[in-house]
Amino acid sequence: MTNKPSNEYKVGKPERLFSLTCALLYTTRGLTKAEILRSVRGYDTEYVEGGDNSSLERKFERDKESLRHNGIQLEARIPAHEDENNQATVYLIKRESFYWPKDIKFTPRQLALLNLAAEAWAGGSLSTAASRGITKLRAMGSVGEDSDIVGIAPRIQAYEPSFRDLNNAVSDYQVVQFDYRNPQTGEIMTRTLQPWLLRQVAGQWLVMGFDELRQDTRNFMLRRIVSKITVVKAGKDSVSFDPPAKNLIDAAVADLDALAQKQTALLRVKPDTEAWFRFELDLTSGKSTGEVELHYHDIYVLAEQLREYANEIEVVRPENLATLIRAGFEKVADQHA
Repeated sequence: MTNKPSNEYKVGKPERLFSLTCALLYTTRGLTKAEILRSVRGYDTEYVEGGDNSSLERKFERDKESLRHNGIQLEARIPAHEDENNQATVYLIKRESFYWPKDIKFTPRQLALLNLAAEAWAGGSLSTAASRGITKLRAMGSVGEDSDIVGIAPRIQAYEPSFRDLNNAVSDYQVVQFDYRNPQTGEIMTRTLQPWLLRQVAGQWLVMGFDELRQDTRNFMLRRIVSKITVVKAGKDSVSFDPPAKNLIDAAVADLDALAQKQTALLRVKPDTEAWFRFELDLTSGKSTGEVELHYHDIYVLAEQLREYANEIEVVRPENLATLIRAGFEKVADQHA
């Protein structure tokens, strides 16, 4: 058995699909499943030479469907000399399927947005990984010499430490566990979740999914996760779940949005203060009154955000928001007494 190098950075599904696309796009003869699993970034560190790779093969099957779903024309063919031997199936992507459609045109605004996206994805780490995979395949005689890759790497960051692991779990339909702090009681409980979606609400990242403890859809704020994200395993394989129906996700998102819409806070902001400039565009009754109405999802997070403005704001309603802000100030005063 080949010893695999340690891999502290777990390759996520987008990066794995990118590497797979590069490999299949630049192969000259097609790649067998074994060659893909052995050589392509995202599979290679998990591949066991001569061992059981069934879970890795299932991941590859899901990835093929993902590529096709995204409009990438992945082909599977059996070489003529193999006489219909399915084990010899090779996979490739024809380069002509990547030609830019002649009838596609962009407005100046659309071009500006594409340029912004390109700047966000410029850099090194992903291109290094993909180039390494191409180098491996070139050494095997599987790709041509004109297989240079334009560097692409995400620079968009999320500052919650659990974001990357949760994003990987969402992409690979993996059940996860984590410790979560209840905002009301401070109690910490271990939760088991089938993560469906990561979503930012009022500047805060939430993971939405099916809570196996509550047997219902739940939202968890990433800032309240107090442990590492652990993928649940059965034996050597990670436990996966079936992708939820789109209508279930849409309903959960609608419920979250409806909750924020019906929860409102009315603030009175002092003119010419930092809070005034922060909320100036949200003033609901004109600048003469200085009142602003906010929709919120989590009253505890809103209280934390408003404390930084101290006496520059007054909470008109709800009363429990004013109570939470005051309690936070009292706690800080007690700690420094």
